[in-house]
Amino acid sequence: MTVMPIPDHVAQIAIFVSFYGALGMAAVLLFLVIRRGRTERAEAQAAAMTKALIREIMGGELSGEGEDVLSGPVFRKARAADKLAAIGRMIQLLRGEERERLIALVQRHGLLKDALRRTYSLRRRTQVDAMRILGSIGGAPAVDMLLSVLHGDPHIDTRLEAASLLAQLDALPAPERLIQDLSLYETRITPLHRSLFRLLAVSHPVELMTLGRSNQLPPAVRALVIDALGWTEDYAALPLLAAAAVDPHPPVRLAALDSATRLGHPGSAGWIIRMLEDPEHPVRSRAIRACQIMGLTAALPLLAAMRDDPSPWVRLRAQQAVQMLKVAA
Repeated sequence: MTVMPIPDHVAQIAIFVSFYGALGMAAVLLFLVIRRGRTERAEAQAAAMTKALIREIMGGELSGEGEDVLSGPVFRKARAADKLAAIGRMIQLLRGEERERLIALVQRHGLLKDALRRTYSLRRRTQVDAMRILGSIGGAPAVDMLLSVLHGDPHIDTRLEAASLLAQLDALPAPERLIQDLSLYETRITPLHRSLFRLLAVSHPVELMTLGRSNQLPPAVRALVIDALGWTEDYAALPLLAAAAVDPHPPVRLAALDSATRLGHPGSAGWIIRMLEDPEHPVRSRAIRACQIMGLTAALPLLAAMRDDPSPWVRLRAQQAVQMLKVAA
């Protein structure tokens, strides 16, 4: 079979394409290497500046007016972003009056003005970055701005970000207002929502108790509230949990079990053991866990019978619980 020769002009085109393709790839690779080098140098410089600023803060005095802390030579030369990064790290380490004095100095020097302004940005990335700066520093202006975003921003993701930052500052609004701000009547409940309400249990236990008595909440929101009651560390929540244990909706019954397990009061043992016979297998499984954690040896006869449960997961959990409770007994 005769091989047809390749015309010269086709061979030249192929050579040119290969040459310029290789040249282009080399240029792209060089650009990436240069950009990476610049990024690494910028990160190293930022880290060095942050360390220098932290040393200057630690070397100053936060007693009295403490003006020298944010008026040193390194602070005067540093960019506002570097100053805030260093102060944000220091605030995480400080407590009490020293923390409050440093926040007051930040406000006095006007370091949050740009972040407060950028919180109104129409670009979500810019807005969220500014909100995170406010959340890392705290103080009344930062809290007020984050509350304003939580109450009025049209985007649920941004409002949820504001709620998370307010939680870090221990400044979440009352539970009813948070339900409204996060549109929880229409939104699917997530682990983040549960975390926020568990934090609310510390700062707003009375309001949570009141909500726990309400019959007007949708099942998902009621389950959220009942779950948070266990984090109040208040045994006054036990009657509410006992009532939730017979709620017609399984998520509410599951939340009652979780809260009772966290409180660990023996007064809830009776209804926890009864929930071993719940018609829903996830509830039975959670009740087994509660009996195991609380050491309810009175549940052993029922647990032994549950080794024939229709659900394989329930059978496994029951077998494990029987073994552990027998050892404890």
